Amino acid sequence: MACRLEPTPPVPQQALDQLLALYDELDRHLATLDVECRACGRCCNFVRNDYQLYATYIERLLVVRRHGLPTLTRDGSCGFLVDGRCSIHPSRPLGCRTFFCDPTHKPREQDLCHTWQRRIRAIVDRHGLPWEYALFFTPLNAHLADVVPHA
Repeated sequence: MACRLEPTPPVPQQALDQLLALYDELDRHLATLDVECRACGRCCNFVRNDYQLYATYIERLLVVRRHGLPTLTRDGSCGFLVDGRCSIHPSRPLGCRTFFCDPTHKPREQDLCHTWQRRIRAIVDRHGLPWEYALFFTPLNAHLADVVPHA
């Protein structure tokens, strides 16, 4: 059995396409910085590293629609980490994109995240969508749209 959770208003595909275009732009910007991801998967273990991933409503919706509900494994790793690699790399939220294990990146990490979060907010506002910034690995709120199976 499935339950359909409908947001008010429905999220147009155009909003999700704009989010993906923004992600592409951010990835190009990050490539110009002197920081790199070694794709080791270390950062994807939230329990071991004692940090939490937050994401906006529209980011969570994109992941749910494309890949299903985000989960944590028993060891505290992201459920989308497969064979040490991110299986949702093109759809990963802003927090994943702007976090790097490199300690020299830490001073600019928060400013970078806030700058791009404001741009996500502009997409949300432009489409009259609800603004929500919540833990990525929490149950979906009632207004988050998608077919969510339950027992």
